[in-house]
Amino acid sequence: MKNFIILGLVACLLFSLSAALSLWLNQSRQTIEAEKQAEKDKAAAKNTSRNPEGKEPADPRPPVKPEPGPLPLPDPAAQGGARDRANLERRAAQIELVVRDIQTQREAVDATLRQVMAELKTATTAAAAGRAAELDVVAAELEKQKQEMAASERKNIDKMAALYDVMAPESAAPILKQMSESGKMETAARLLAKMKERQAAQVLAALSDPALAAQLLDKMRSLKAAAPTPIPAPAPGGPVVPARGP
Repeated sequence: MKNFIILGLVACLLFSLSAALSLWLNQSRQTIEAEKQAEKDKAAAKNTSRNPEGKEPADPRPPVKPEPGPLPLPDPAAQGGARDRANLERRAAQIELVVRDIQTQREAVDATLRQVMAELKTATTAAAAGRAAELDVVAAELEKQKQEMAASERKNIDKMAALYDVMAPESAAPILKQMSESGKMETAARLLAKMKERQAAQVLAALSDPALAAQLLDKMRSLKAAAPTPIPAPAPGGPVVPARGP
């Protein structure tokens, strides 16, 4: 009987300890949950005070700029066209310098030839007759040089005209304008006369000076009208007809 009483007391003690432990655990859990809820409420109240409309707070960091994309590559066709145009203009300028040099030399030869011919006309005495023979040789040599220079000039004019034929009218027009305004209008007209008619018309239209364009057009027409007319080959045994023109 005594043993049963002891066992009962031990059982009551264990039950009391278990109940106390359960109560303590429940209180601890509630305390932790209450603290967490209080922290959440505090954070919510802080956000509400900063942003009363309930919107998401603005990011204080500066916006990140997007990385710039790769630069567009240059167009090889456009670069090639500009390079070709520059080469054409440079080549035309070189030939123009050659033509100007030839014209200067030809003018000097013309002046010397006129002087020689004038002296020949005044050679009437016997002493002057010997001098006249020498002047005849000089005149013949000067005339030969003059013809060679004229042929070289025509050849270079043809080269320049071929270059202007493939050049953009907007690029060729300023060059011809400068040439005309520097006292070389005859050369500019000869170039236009040698060019293809369509290209020459476009170059004249691209000139910013209508009066100059009209002058060049008149000179160009005069040069074409004065050009020698090609003569067909004579039939076998037929008479030889001389070429017409200057």
